[in-house]
Amino acid sequence: MVLAPFVPLIGDAQEGTSPVRLLLVFSANGTIHENWRPSGGETDFSLSPILAPLEAHRNDLLIMDGMHVNDQGPGDDHMQGIAMLWSASRLLEGDEFEGGCGVTSGWGGGISVDQFIANRIGEETAFPSLEFGVQTGGSDIWRRMIYAGPNAPISPDEDPLSAFDRLFGNIGGDETELDRIRAERRSVIDAVTGDLTGLQTRVSSEDKYKIDAHLESIRSIEQRLQNDVTGCQPPELGSELDPFDSDNFPTILKLQMDIVTAALACNLTRVASLQMSYGVSGLVFRWLDISEGHHDISHEGDGNGGAKDQLTRINTWFSEQFAYLLDRMKSVQEGTGTLLDNSMVVFGNELAKGNSHSHDPMPFVVAGKAGGLIRPGRFLDLDGVSHSRLLVSMCHTMGLTDVDTFGDTDEGSGPLSGLS
Repeated sequence: MVLAPFVPLIGDAQEGTSPVRLLLVFSANGTIHENWRPSGGETDFSLSPILAPLEAHRNDLLIMDGMHVNDQGPGDDHMQGIAMLWSASRLLEGDEFEGGCGVTSGWGGGISVDQFIANRIGEETAFPSLEFGVQTGGSDIWRRMIYAGPNAPISPDEDPLSAFDRLFGNIGGDETELDRIRAERRSVIDAVTGDLTGLQTRVSSEDKYKIDAHLESIRSIEQRLQNDVTGCQPPELGSELDPFDSDNFPTILKLQMDIVTAALACNLTRVASLQMSYGVSGLVFRWLDISEGHHDISHEGDGNGGAKDQLTRINTWFSEQFAYLLDRMKSVQEGTGTLLDNSMVVFGNELAKGNSHSHDPMPFVVAGKAGGLIRPGRFLDLDGVSHSRLLVSMCHTMGLTDVDTFGDTDEGSGPLSGLS
């Protein structure tokens, strides 16, 4: 649809409002539950050691404990964890991949929630969705979390330079190029305005009212687009780095967070994901003075105090990175609020606990207000609730209120209660 990046559909644009965005964030190998779970009640909670770096965003958070993944069907727990996290669908039968104890599976068996949403609203932006990753590795069941459908994994962009060029290559050019972009946008607006004006004489009075409202919206968009050519600022990348050097992981991650924030702020997309490493991640956190791989440490027994300390430090570091992402999103002003206020950012993991490979209780942190649809600043104990309810809530938050279930393992209906 040629007009999609510039002109919202009738009824989708409301003057003075900002669109809601969805961002999914992933880290691997579970957590140390007692060091992750907040203490206290729903509103008088205190953040745990692992979540302590998020203290500045306490009132932006909805922390959810107690949910579980209905881990049915083929595959081992790591395979199921990453493939089902955002899809709630069983893996396909097959022997394409072999996991622990000889357990086999094919690829994931269902569409992930971000792609489901993007299929419904993606025509409103230049990119229906954007997938970012940091050292996610090769193409296999442990390294893909986003699915266009059964047996259809989507590879994330792991290189900030290529992502930058793809998204912002036409921003910040010389004045001649900017004039060309403005002229192209103006011609699109003129064409749509002419078509709608012609329709006014051939429709009912009720539809004429809708067209009048849409023309007013288009006039507002036209003014905004002329300003946004230079007002939408891409991030600074700095010197080029090898995105696949493990020692560069922290820097590459920050660059990817800067890029995804800019992409959402520039309304290039309203649906995005950020995958930090991969399932069974063997990342070595040398910058934390840890010399063993993450996955190996996560398999140590509960009595190994050194491993427990290292896993707490690793997960605390991921919280620090999440805090940086929220800082960036909160720095973008949108009307009387911020980009974060108009977003739903969901931070999930493939496992609840690494050494037991459990999917219960799964750790989830939701940030943002989704334009007022979410009431943050709370800690919810959702004992035994399927995480499918969270996926349905994402659909509702993004305007798809006709969705009652999500994924082929969903045994309930409706969104999470108490989200707002």
